[in-house]
Amino acid sequence: MKTFKHHIPTKVVFGRKTFLKIREEIQSLKLNTQSIAIVCGKSAIRNEYIDYIKKQLPIVEVFDGVPQDPSVETAKEFKKKIASVNPTLIIAIGGGSVLDLSKVVAGALTNEGEIEEFIGIPECFNNPTIPIVAVPTTSGSGSEVTPYAVLTNKVEWKKAPVISSYIFPVLSINDPELTISMPQHITANTGIDALTHCIEAFVSKRATSISKLYSMEGIKLIRKYLPKAYGNPKDIEAREKVMLGSLLGGMAITDAGAGLVHTLAHILGVIYDVPHGLAIAMFLVPVLKFYGLAAEKEIVEIGEVFGIKTENTETVLSEIETFLKFLGKPDNLSFFGVSEQDIGNFVSIAMAKRFLMGNLPKIPTEKDIRVIVKNLINSP
Repeated sequence: MKTFKHHIPTKVVFGRKTFLKIREEIQSLKLNTQSIAIVCGKSAIRNEYIDYIKKQLPIVEVFDGVPQDPSVETAKEFKKKIASVNPTLIIAIGGGSVLDLSKVVAGALTNEGEIEEFIGIPECFNNPTIPIVAVPTTSGSGSEVTPYAVLTNKVEWKKAPVISSYIFPVLSINDPELTISMPQHITANTGIDALTHCIEAFVSKRATSISKLYSMEGIKLIRKYLPKAYGNPKDIEAREKVMLGSLLGGMAITDAGAGLVHTLAHILGVIYDVPHGLAIAMFLVPVLKFYGLAAEKEIVEIGEVFGIKTENTETVLSEIETFLKFLGKPDNLSFFGVSEQDIGNFVSIAMAKRFLMGNLPKIPTEKDIRVIVKNLINSP
C-alpha cells in the first residue's frame, strides 16, 4: 500500500435542523464573535436564514448579492466591503459560489497580494485566514470541506482555484432542510457536480484508500437519491442523502483532486456563461471515454455502484449518460452556441493548465482536447 496523507480540519455537523444549533456549535469551538460578517446570496435572505442568525449572534453585518461563479473583481469588491467591519469570523451561507468567495476573501484579508496573484498557486497563503463557518444550501460543491475556492478571471477568460490549507472552514453546518427550496434545475446541476467530484477523485492517480471510500459511498448515494430529489424537491430523505454524497465528494477531491472534466467545464462556463454543473455534465462521459484503458478498472467499479455488473466500460458509460440526460443534459455543445471555430479556445486554455494534470490517469495532448470538443459539438 502506498503512503498517503489525509487532513480535513473542518468540524462537520450533519443532519436535519442542525442549522438551528449554529450558535452552540460556534461557541463550542470558542470562535471570536466580536465582529461577524455574513456572506450570502439573495435566497438566504428570502428564506429567512439571515434573520435567524441575527437573533442568535451579536454584532452581525450582512454582505449579500454574491453572483453565480464569482469573478476576481467581485472578490475584490467584497474584500473591500468586508474589511470595513474588521471581521473576527465569516459565516458563509449559500451555494458553492458563496462558500468559495468567502474563503478567498477570508484569506485575502490576512495576506498581502492581489487576489489574482493567488489563483492556481498551491498553498498561496502564508498566514491563517479569518475563521470561516460554512453553511451550504446546495448539494454540489463540497466546498465546506475543501482547501479550494474557484474564481473566474474575466480578463484572461480563465476559471481556476485558489488553493490553501488555510481556507478549510473551521466549521460546516450541513442541514439538508436548507436545500429543499432549490429549484429543480439547480438540484440537478449541483448534484451532477457532486457526482463528478466522486468519480474524478476515484479515477485520480492521487486516490487513496480513504478517498476511494468517500467516492464510492458518494456515487452510491447520488445515483440512488438525486433522481428522487430532482423529481420531488420536498423529499427530505433524498435531500439528506444527496447532501451527504456531496459532502463525501468534497472530502474525496480534497485528497485526490478533480480532473479533466472540471478543466474543460470551467472553460465552457467562463466563455459561454454555462452553469457549472451543466458544463460538468457535458464532459463527464467523453472524458471517461478518453481515459479508456487507463481507468478501465475504476470505470467498471463505478458501474457496479450504478448497478451494472459488466466488464464492458461502454455499457457503464452509456448508463451514466442516460442518468445525466434524465437530469436535463443537452445532447451537444451546439446547444450553447459552441462551434468548431471555438475549439482553439478550449485547446489553448486547457493546455495552459497542463501543469495541474499530474493526477489524471491519462494526460491529454492538444489533439486529444480538440477531438473531445469536436465530437461533443457534432454529437447527435
